[in-house]
This record gives sequence, C-alpha cells and structure tokens, in this order.
Amino acid sequence: MKRLSYLLPALVLFFIIPFKPLNAQKVLSFSLKEAQEYAFENNYSLRNSNYDVHIAREMVRQNTAIGLPQVDAGLDYMDYLNIPTTLIPGEFFKMPGTFQPIKFGLEYNTTVKAKITQLIYSGQYLVGLQTARAYLETSKQKLVKDKMTIRDQVAESYIGFLIIQESIRILDSTYSTISQMVNEAREIYKNGLIEDIDVSQLELNKTNLEATLISTKNQRLIAYNFLKFYMGVKEDVQIKLTDDLTFFLGEVNKDYLMNNPFDYNSNIDFKMLKKQEYLVLMQYKLAKTAYQPTLAGFLGTSANAQRNEWNFFDSKGTWYNTTNWGLSLTIPIWSSGSRRHSVAQARMNLEKMKVSEEQIRISLQLQVEASRNDFNKSYLVFNVKQQGLETATKIYERTIIKYRKGISTSTDLEQKYNQLLQAEGDYTQALFDLLKARIRLTTLLEKT
Repeated sequence: MKRLSYLLPALVLFFIIPFKPLNAQKVLSFSLKEAQEYAFENNYSLRNSNYDVHIAREMVRQNTAIGLPQVDAGLDYMDYLNIPTTLIPGEFFKMPGTFQPIKFGLEYNTTVKAKITQLIYSGQYLVGLQTARAYLETSKQKLVKDKMTIRDQVAESYIGFLIIQESIRILDSTYSTISQMVNEAREIYKNGLIEDIDVSQLELNKTNLEATLISTKNQRLIAYNFLKFYMGVKEDVQIKLTDDLTFFLGEVNKDYLMNNPFDYNSNIDFKMLKKQEYLVLMQYKLAKTAYQPTLAGFLGTSANAQRNEWNFFDSKGTWYNTTNWGLSLTIPIWSSGSRRHSVAQARMNLEKMKVSEEQIRISLQLQVEASRNDFNKSYLVFNVKQQGLETATKIYERTIIKYRKGISTSTDLEQKYNQLLQAEGDYTQALFDLLKARIRLTTLLEKT
C-alpha cells in the first residue's frame, strides 16, 4: 500500500504533463523577406564578407597611425667580464715611441633611452592612406554585392522549393485519380467487361507515377537543404515557408520590368569596377611618389650609468643624461630606371581599366536586353503552358468519363494521360523560368 501511495502521484503527473519527444526539433517560419533577412545575418559567405569590412577598417586605422607620432623606449645593459683596453701614446707618460695599455670604463653599464619620431612629409604615406580608405569602400561595396547574390539565391531556392511542392500536389492529385481508375478497372475486369491488358496498362501508369513522385520528393528534400544552407540555418532547426506561389506571381510587374530605364551608373557591378579603377589610379600615384623626398623629425633622450658595484637603483648614484633632436631627409636620386618602369606599368594598368569600363558598360546593356527578352518569352510561355495545363486536365477528365461509359478506349486514355503529365511538367518548368527571369532582371535594374 505504501508503494502504491508513492506511485499514484507519479502516474497522475505522467498523464497530465504533455509528453515531448527528446529529439523534437525547433521549427521557424519564414516569408521570403524574413528568410533573406535571416540569411543576411547567418549566411556563411556574408559573415566572412562582414569580417572583410572590419579588416579593411582596421587597415585604414593602421595606415593612419603610421603618420602619427611613434614613441620607442629601450634599455641597454652591459656587464664587462673583461674591461676593454685602449692604447695611449707614450708621449703622455714621457715614454715617446711607445703605446701604453689603459683600461677605460667600469664593469657595470646601463643606458635608458626614449625616442619620439614624427613623419613630416611622405608622398607614399599620403597616397597609401587614400588607397586604404578606397579599399574600405571597395569592401563595403563587395558586401552589398554579396548580399544581393545571397538574396537572389535564397529567393530562387525558396521559389524552387514551392514549385516542387506544387508539382507534388499536382502529381498527388493525378495519382489519386489513377489509383481510383485502377480499382475500378479491376472490378470491371472481374465482370469480364475489359481485358486484363487494360488493367495492366493502368497499373503500369500508376507505378510510373509512383516513381515520379519518389524522385520529385527527393528533389524537394535537396531544395529544402539548399535553402537552409543559403540562409545559414543550423541542421537541428526545421523551417516552414509562409509565402506561396500566388504571392510571387502577384509580384510579377511586366510593365515595370520591360519599360523601366536602365542606368549602368547605378549598377553594383559598374560601381565596383569604378572603385577598382580608383584603386589602380592610386597605385599609379603611389608609383610616382617614389621620386619624392621623405622628411621625418625625431626627439630623443637617454640616461647612462656606470658602476663598479651593481647598485643602479641606489638614489645616490649618478646618471648622465643626453638629449637630442633632428631631422631626417631622404632624397631619391638614382634607381637605374626601376622607378620609371614601375610608373610605366601602373600607367598601363590604368589604361587597361578604362578599356574594362567600356567593356562592362556594353556588357551590362546587352545583359539587360537579353534578360528582358528572356523574361518576356518566359512570361508568354507561362501563360500558354498554364492554359495548356487547364486544357489537358479537362481533356483527361472527359476521357475518363468516356472510358467509364465504354465510349473511349484504353489507348485514348493512355494518350491523354501522357499528355496531362507532359502539360504538368511544362507548367511547373515555365513557372520556375518566369520567376527566375524576374529575379535576374530585377537585380540588373536595381539601383544601388
């Protein structure tokens, strides 16, 4: 009875408290915009791009610090195991024609010193500082470009997953119909109204459709994993998509995409090229600064102590101070043509960038034109394939009715079935092509 009194509360709690499996996974819901924002924070490539911006910012600070005062301090200590000997002419000792060895110095010697240097003028420093700042801006632009790339990858993966879902939905509907047809055909065959080959044909169609469903569901899993990867979602987290294909079709604005003027100056690729051109220009200026002098100033002080006993911390001991200041001017005179060839290379690299600028400008114009043609084609094809799917579905449904009434043959049914499957595949492919073309064209027209 005592054991029962202990077990009874435990049993009550077991049935009252809801059971949670140990391997339950967290589920996060995302619209496309939320998925993209999540990717901006968690995508692996973007995280590295953010680090690149921070590294470039630290590089600017490092280059700036070179032109600021530099302070160095040092301590020299020397213990003479054998004090140096100096030869003194004998005339000092009334011994002409000879040299007398004399030991100068004390056994223990210490020097404490400090020095401040300040760069006053250096063309290389000034141009280098400008280059570092330009590199920071380039890193920021690259981050924007990487964000756009990841944003589009997430969008394509998001839409691709939904399209596979739609394909599975259509195939499931067709599978339900064909399964019902198989069951009906078996009953009709038992009554001797059709041949066994008709039943076998329907069963073959069902088997083939099962294989298609298995393959499509496997594609869905792959698309799901790629979407999680682009978003940077951890393996133990599941995601749920809240936007549907109707939403994305509603986002297709044909008039805007076909008629919105393209400005290559606002295109991120063109902007990145211009920034790269500026960096090459800085390299050209840097090469020319090799002809300029460099001027620096310094201020130094030191204190020296010499002892026969090791008592440097004795306050009564004497330290001998030395203070100096000065200027250091470096003037380049002759480099055997090295500087001249360096400037020539930098100038030719700058000319190359001008050619690249013209090339990318023309290339972007061609890309926009080709993307608009591709979008327009995809838009027209989608409308045709959508109507074709509706027509193929009606034809197949009517053929089923005729087949059940004995008006249509199994051959007709087989033909209309294959026609429906083809129409379903064409529709989903046309839908994906349309939405993908819209993403690419929108990115080209985007002003950054």
